[in-house]
Amino acid sequence: MKWYLAQLISTQDTSANVQAVERHMREAADQGCHAVQLPEMFARFGTAKNADIAEAEGDFTGPVGEPLRALAQRYGIWIVAGTVPVRIAEEPLPRARLHVLDGNGELRAYYDKIHLFDATVGDAQGRYRESDYYQPGEPKATTVDTPWGTWGLSVCYDLRFPELYRRLREAGAQTLLAPSAFTFKTGQAHWELLCRARAVENGCYLVAANQGGQHDAKRHTWGHSLMVDPWGEVTQLGEGDAGLVVDTDIERLQTVRANLPSWENRRFF
Repeated sequence: MKWYLAQLISTQDTSANVQAVERHMREAADQGCHAVQLPEMFARFGTAKNADIAEAEGDFTGPVGEPLRALAQRYGIWIVAGTVPVRIAEEPLPRARLHVLDGNGELRAYYDKIHLFDATVGDAQGRYRESDYYQPGEPKATTVDTPWGTWGLSVCYDLRFPELYRRLREAGAQTLLAPSAFTFKTGQAHWELLCRARAVENGCYLVAANQGGQHDAKRHTWGHSLMVDPWGEVTQLGEGDAGLVVDTDIERLQTVRANLPSWENRRFF
């Protein structure tokens, strides 16, 4: 199948961000792509002011969901919609939810980010505490069956927790999805390393659209949206607002798994 990774530099202006998504969707359609992946926080970058774009639980028809459903229908392309805050009854904070829409605009699956980025990385922002703004998702592996195989869902900071990807592989995942907003500093040090490790150790493709530039005076994201194949070969962008078209091939995945059957050779669980 043919993927389009939309690398954005999202801001606090949701309308402008959705217009950027539409521009990338047109390009994906022109390239004959089957699915578009949007990065984490594509609709509004940052965490402090998200209440007015928060979706109601279960529908994805709010100020972000409705235009994305329309775009999926218009172009007949699946959308992996990064993260949008979703209100959950009786929970004090929203969850950061990834939505998967099919080419008819129907919601096929969703995943609530499990691992929230609470860290001090020494950049201009300094300290990050996503747990001040979001509720973590339930610790479970979420997959979705598609015409192009089974996708395993994850988001950004999840990449540092390999046990999640083991569970996704156990659940049948062939392609791992990781829309992200990696900081420039952590991305420069660890982005490709983590993505390659998660793909190779599980014999999967990994497809990850990342935020890609300077958002404000403090926030700078790494970009380098990429695909890693099951052998560890990488195709990626640099920084900036750009799109990357890549192919995943289940026959190649099956060949790599057959030739290097590390999953069957495991002795510890």
